[in-house]
Amino acid sequence: MINCPADNQMNNSDVSRRPHHEVVIVGLGPTGATLANILAGYGLDVLVLEREESVYPLPRAVHFDDEAMRVFQSIGLAEGIGRDARVNVGTKFVDRDQKLLLDWPRPQEIGPLGWYPSYRFHQPDLEAELNRGIAACKTVTLHRGASVTAVAEHGDVVEVGYSHDGAKQVVTADYVIGTDGAKSVVRAAMDCEWEDLGFQERWLVIDVQLDKPRPDLGDFTIQTCDRDRPTTYVRCPREWRRWEISLWPEEEADDVTTDEFIWPRLRPAITPDEGRIARKAVYSFESKLATRWREGRLMIAGDAAHLMPPFLGQGMCTGIRDVANLAWKLAAVLRWKAPDSLLNSYESERREHTRTYIETAVRVGEMMNSAETAEALTHAIRPDGAAQMNSISRDLDHAIGPQGDEMSGMRMPQPRLDTGELLGDAMAGRFAVIGPGEVLETVTLPPENIAVTISAEAHSEVAEALSDLGIIAMILRPDFYCFGSVRPQKSSGLSDVLAEFKKQVHS
Repeated sequence: MINCPADNQMNNSDVSRRPHHEVVIVGLGPTGATLANILAGYGLDVLVLEREESVYPLPRAVHFDDEAMRVFQSIGLAEGIGRDARVNVGTKFVDRDQKLLLDWPRPQEIGPLGWYPSYRFHQPDLEAELNRGIAACKTVTLHRGASVTAVAEHGDVVEVGYSHDGAKQVVTADYVIGTDGAKSVVRAAMDCEWEDLGFQERWLVIDVQLDKPRPDLGDFTIQTCDRDRPTTYVRCPREWRRWEISLWPEEEADDVTTDEFIWPRLRPAITPDEGRIARKAVYSFESKLATRWREGRLMIAGDAAHLMPPFLGQGMCTGIRDVANLAWKLAAVLRWKAPDSLLNSYESERREHTRTYIETAVRVGEMMNSAETAEALTHAIRPDGAAQMNSISRDLDHAIGPQGDEMSGMRMPQPRLDTGELLGDAMAGRFAVIGPGEVLETVTLPPENIAVTISAEAHSEVAEALSDLGIIAMILRPDFYCFGSVRPQKSSGLSDVLAEFKKQVHS
C-alpha cells in the first residue's frame, strides 16, 4: 500500500500556515478523498477544500467494482471498506409482471484483480474510511466549510480564493484539481463546456431503512423493464434498501416526494410498518463529458468531468479510475522530475475510456424503456456474467508507453506473490519492473522510490500471469495498467522499454 509520511514530517498545523501547497483539491466526495489519500502516500503537500461541514449522512452511490477496490487497497483502506460492504450477487431484469427476462449473476469468487468483481456499499461508511485515512496523513490539510470563490492561474502557480470560518483566504498551488461535482467551480474556471451525449431522464430515488430483517426482498438488484415506468430495486448493506422510479415529464418533484405518491409504489414489497423512508430525492440522470479535463495547472475528475446514468453502477468507479490515473502523474511531475507534458495523458487516456462507460449505461437505460427488452439485453450482457457489458473495454485506447506496444494501456491482473502479499502491496504506489531475474540483472533499473523490481521466477503466480499474457517482462504502472512489455522473441527489449519509461516518466 502507499504509506503516509511518518510523524516526523510536518504536522497539519504547519501545513495549514503555509501560503503555498503542491496540490489543492476542491471537493471531498469519494473521488476527492481517494485522490488526497493517494497523493499523501507520495508525501505531497495537499490542501483539501470542502464546502460541507460534515459527511452527508445518507447514501448516494451504492456500487463499486474490483478495480476501485484495488485502488482502495493501494491506500491501505481495503480491509475497512470491505468490512462495511457486501459482495454483489448480480441483477435480474424483469418485465412489468415480474417475469424474468434475463438473469445476470456476478461471480462470487475472487477475480483476477485480487478482489470480488462487484460490491454494494453504504456511502457514509466509505467516506468515513477515506476520511480516517486522510486524518492519518500528516501532509494533508482539510478545511471543511470552505467555499471556493476564485481559481486563477498566474504563471507557474494557481491562486485559489476561498472563505472559511468567516474569513477570506488565498493560497497558491502548483496544481488545482476539481473533484467538486457537476457544478464544479474548477471546471468553470477552466471555461470548459459539456459535451451532451443525449440522455436525460428524471428519476425518484428512495432510500428505506428497514425496521427488521426482510430476507424475502432478495439480494439481487431488480431492474423492472417497463416502457411506461421503469424501476430499480437495490439490496444495500445492513438495513438499507433502495428503490428508483422513473418519472413522467409532467410529474413535479413536490408531488412525487410525498408519502402518498411513494408508498403505493413500494407496496407490496414493503409497507410503512416495516421501514422508514430515510431519503427521497428527484435526480436528473444525464450523460455528459467535459470537453477538456486539463487547462494548464487546472484539472477535473469525477462528476466534475463526467456524468452518467446509474444503470451500470459505474459513476463513482469512473471517478476512482480518474484519480488513480492522475495521482501518480502528479507525483511523477512533482517528485520524479517527469515533464509537465505527462499530465496531458490524463485527459487522452481517461476521456474516451469514460465515454465508453457512459454510452453503455445510456444503452442499458434505453433498453429498460424498450418494447424489445429481452432480446436487447441478451445481446448486451454476457450470458456467463463473468465480466462487464460486451461493449466495454477496460483497457486504455490512448495510453502512454513505447510506440507500437499493443500491451500499453492494458489493465493487468493482480497476482499474489510467493511471500503471500498481493502485487499491489509490494508496489506501494510505485511502478513495477517484472521479468526474469537474468534479464533484470542486465539492465539499468529505475530508483527504488520509483519502481520495485519483481523477479518472475521467484513468484509462481507472477510467472503464470506473464505466460498467460504471452510476454516475458513488463513495466506495470501504479494504477495497474501496463506501461510496456517484452515479447519472448525480443528478450533484449526491456532496455528499450526502460529507456522509454525514463523519457516519459522520470529523468
